[in-house]
Amino acid sequence: KQWYQRRVAITAGGLSQRAQCELSPQEVRELRELFSIFCLGSEGRISYGILKRSLYTMGFRINDTELRGTLDDCNVDVTEGVSFPQFVDVVLAQQGDGIDVYEELSSGFAALDIKRTGKITAESLGKVAESLGEELTTSEIDDMILEADRSGTAELSKEDFIQVMLRTNLFRGSEQPPGKSTTGKSRPRNPLP
Repeated sequence: KQWYQRRVAITAGGLSQRAQCELSPQEVRELRELFSIFCLGSEGRISYGILKRSLYTMGFRINDTELRGTLDDCNVDVTEGVSFPQFVDVVLAQQGDGIDVYEELSSGFAALDIKRTGKITAESLGKVAESLGEELTTSEIDDMILEADRSGTAELSKEDFIQVMLRTNLFRGSEQPPGKSTTGKSRPRNPLP
């Protein structure tokens, strides 16, 4: 029993009772990973602007009035920044309006992985860009791959692709009415792989 309580405490990490009840340990890890992407150099807290950007990246379409209302509902004072547990509470409060970001990004990766190798190459990226009518030089394509490639293989893995899409806020989800999901789900099940 003590081992289980210690494991729950480590996984929970100061999370609210609601978060502990509604999220699996995997979902907490995924949210923590996403939070850490936006939290670089800010001592474990993110600003209001970064919070709004991270929610947008996750597929939540929320204006300032709605976000401030959610922050009030969650008892979050943003003057000193938003901590991870507060971030999770805000995400849970918004979950009915989200899309499955991981599934959407996985679909985008699959569309670019035209040879089905599990990697995006400069060649495949060029072919997709050309088919979409985009005129990119070889140098531009190489720079795009180099920017996102964390392993140094000159190819993008699915993880590299998802990280760069989230970090640069390039993923915006499909255009759809608020509160609707492209997958039919009511909340993001897998914010990150």
